Amino acid sequence: MELVDKINAISQWRRGDERAPHKPLMLLYVLSEYKKGHERLFHYAQEVDRPVKALLMRYGPARSTYNPHYPFW
Repeated sequence: MELVDKINAISQWRRGDERAPHKPLMLLYVLSEYKKGHERLFHYAQEVDRPVKALLMRYGPARSTYNPHYPFW
């Protein structure tokens, strides 16, 4: 399977018009970091949690709390 096919196959939680953009935003963040020269693995708590939370706050639906780790639960 090609990378584009795998990306298109990623599930995204939805309820009516509401969506949870955690996975797409995390994927875009990680790909942008790879493009900047990041090594293969990330330390989630130190490198991913805060930036993805900021992306969720900026581009996701309004929430009382933002939990960027939920795609992994």
